[in-house]
Amino acid sequence: MKAPNALLELRASVALDDYVADIAWSNDARRLAIAGGEGKMFLVEFDAERLRPREIGEHGLGALAVAWQPGGDAFVSSGQDSALVAWDGSSGAVLQRRRPATAWTQHLAFTPDGKTLATAAGRQIFLWSPTLEPLRTLEPLSNTIAALAFDRAGRDLAAALQGGLVLHRFEPQLQQRSFDWPAACLTTAFSPNGRVIVTGTQDGSVHFWYLASGKDSQMRGYPAKVADTVWTHDSRYLATIAGEALVVWDFGGKGPEGSRPIQLNGHTERIECLAAQPGGNHLVTGGRDWRLSLWSPGKYPQALDAHLTDSEPSRIVWSPDGRHVAVGERKGKLAVYELVRLP
Repeated sequence: MKAPNALLELRASVALDDYVADIAWSNDARRLAIAGGEGKMFLVEFDAERLRPREIGEHGLGALAVAWQPGGDAFVSSGQDSALVAWDGSSGAVLQRRRPATAWTQHLAFTPDGKTLATAAGRQIFLWSPTLEPLRTLEPLSNTIAALAFDRAGRDLAAALQGGLVLHRFEPQLQQRSFDWPAACLTTAFSPNGRVIVTGTQDGSVHFWYLASGKDSQMRGYPAKVADTVWTHDSRYLATIAGEALVVWDFGGKGPEGSRPIQLNGHTERIECLAAQPGGNHLVTGGRDWRLSLWSPGKYPQALDAHLTDSEPSRIVWSPDGRHVAVGERKGKLAVYELVRLP
């Protein structure tokens, strides 16, 4: 067996006075916005050796999600108080506060150019400027939205819900395209090359469609609901989690139809977090076994590296440059690891 070609080295950690619900990196990878499950919002400076957190505000009852504007210096958070808040990424000052619906806004997605933010509350999608100036409110969909994602070009916005996926294209005028599937769809992700869209479902399957033709296929046999679906940077591999194993499908060559997945084992309890490296093909997982693992699908059948965390990881996010991994835990610890390549 080949020796691992990379590992994760801990660079800094800090204890936050809140459960880490979500993490967003700044574009320069020097700051992190943290959404706390009990409601606190933090702006954290990272200088490669230390993490310096600052509490900047809160969402009543609990924060849910946070997203940093690509190419910009603002970030947006949502919470159980039904509020959306735009923050200055340098000072931490509130730029704007909105309450678009009585339902919680659970999903945030920026276009890759950072000019438009899509949010989902209940069955409805709202479009905003990065500082939360209203741009458009879409007609409600048939069911509650479980996930949002833009494609790499920023032209298409996908929403996952009970009964399939709905794609929205806004130029030259609004068009909708439905991909029906009789199950609760929990995730959605476009392949980076724009050829495939995928969803993980409540009934323990992964379903995908080729966007050009509409042809669809599915992979069954998962032991539980498929909680996440992420693509590697080159669109070669689709990584999925629904139990103790990291299940990876190879979309190279003739694609995954009729093939067996790569099953990567190393966790002893259910995997809860999964993140794919920007600009590279490494994956990181975090499980209920308090284990953090680094993987290189298609090259190594075992984890390249593993660390025990202080509590269950709740969120894993790569920095935009693909060099660092931020790991949040349920007991409030935030840690940053660096991907170190070995000779």
